[in-house]
Amino acid sequence: MNGLGAFLERQRELRGAWLKALYGVLAALVLLNLFIGPHEPHFGLDAYPGFWALFGLVVGVLMVVIMKRMVQPAIVRKEDHYGDV
Repeated sequence: MNGLGAFLERQRELRGAWLKALYGVLAALVLLNLFIGPHEPHFGLDAYPGFWALFGLVVGVLMVVIMKRMVQPAIVRKEDHYGDV
């Protein structure tokens, strides 16, 4: 295998270690958030912990629903749109 392929194959074998490292970093960030003071809130709701995470989740889900329900029907083509190829 060439250099890049061998490297990626080794990383695939280390998948569990990478996941543990990712979860460790995420846990460390959550713990740091308990000790580091948050920014000064500019709106009423952003004073609550986790507001921006919840806001991002809700907006992301709404974007997916809007794309699925409104945009996809406008851009999708029939199965035989191009005829017999």
